[in-house]
Amino acid sequence: MAFAVSLFLDAALSDAVSERWRRLADAGLSHSMLDLAYPPHVTLSVSEELDARAATLALDDVFGRINQIGVTLTGISTFGPDGGVCYAALAPSPELDRLHEKVQAVAGETCRPHYRVGHWTPHCTLAMNLSAADLGRAIDLLARDWRPLSGVFEAADFVEFKPIAGIRRWSLPISRSDRPL
Repeated sequence: MAFAVSLFLDAALSDAVSERWRRLADAGLSHSMLDLAYPPHVTLSVSEELDARAATLALDDVFGRINQIGVTLTGISTFGPDGGVCYAALAPSPELDRLHEKVQAVAGETCRPHYRVGHWTPHCTLAMNLSAADLGRAIDLLARDWRPLSGVFEAADFVEFKPIAGIRRWSLPISRSDRPL
């Protein structure tokens, strides 16, 4: 089993991402994210091994000190033609980067390499396991009417997978100026 820490998008942004998942499925390109049966999210960390109890306590401290974080999905991108993943790129965010560093301090060396600080690409996955040809078609389909989408991360989630089993979820408050990140 592996473990992941993710951030959930607000309802409007989540609906917009889910609509793109449905468009990809309706076009016969990918059902991967719908089949996952997990809300639209941005993953901060994936670890193969983790002491879930200790990680939960440490993450309680991390997420107990932050507010909702603004997010803008800027465009459609990939991890290259053979990467098989189509995603919505995120606008740079120092606040998100700081949070990522704090979550990585909890995950430590058990974190998968491409989620580690300095190697992580903040993104919201739109489709996985695509062939190079289908990846191109997915980009064409989604880019036709793409416009930047803005909202907030309103919750964080710690899960074990596959299948996905929730361990702890944190709601992020709108504002708490007395507790900076």
